[in-house]
Amino acid sequence: MKNSKKKYLFITASVVMFLIIDQTIAYFSSNDSITNRIFAKRIPPKPTTFVQIDISEEFEPPSQKTDDPFRKDVKICNTGTEDCYVRVRLELSSSDYGDVTSFSYDGTNYTPYASYKTNLPEGWVYRDGFYYYTYPVSPGKLTGTSLISWAKVAHSSALATLPDEFDIFVYAEAVQTYDEEGSPCSYIQAWEA
Repeated sequence: MKNSKKKYLFITASVVMFLIIDQTIAYFSSNDSITNRIFAKRIPPKPTTFVQIDISEEFEPPSQKTDDPFRKDVKICNTGTEDCYVRVRLELSSSDYGDVTSFSYDGTNYTPYASYKTNLPEGWVYRDGFYYYTYPVSPGKLTGTSLISWAKVAHSSALATLPDEFDIFVYAEAVQTYDEEGSPCSYIQAWEA
C-alpha cells in the first residue's frame, strides 16, 4: 500500500507540474498587442531674450606723427534682442598722450581728452568715469550719434620723445531698459539697479 501511495503522489505531482508548465508556456507565448497612437505637435522653443552690444568704429590712423585730425568714429550697435542702454569708457594706452590728444564729435570743436566730459554730442553724458548714452538703443540699431568722430594729437618738437604710436581703447557695456518688475526705466535707474 505504501507503494501505491507513492505512485498516487507521483501522479498527482506530475499532473500539477504539467498544468503549471502548460499555463506558463501559454502566458509567455501570448500574442496580444495594443497599439498606442501618439500625436506629436511641434512646439517652438520660447525665444531667448538677451542684451548684447558691439562696438562699431571707423578708424583711419595717421601713418606718421601729425597735427592733422584722423578719423575715429565710435558708435555702439545693439546686437541683442532687447532694447538697451549703453555706456562707454575711453582710455589711452599711453598717459603721455593724455595732455596732447583731443576729440571731436563734429570735426570742428576739439576738446582735450582729459576734459572731454562737458562738450559732448546729443544724447551723451559723462558720469562716474563713463560716457552714458541716455536713449534706449533698439535691437539692430546704433547709437544715434557718435561719441567721438575725430581725434588729433598736438605734436611739436617738444613732444618728439613721445612714442610713435598709441591706442585709443573703447570699452562698452550694456544693460536692459526695464527694472526688476519689468517697468521701463531711465538710463540712470537702469545702471543703478
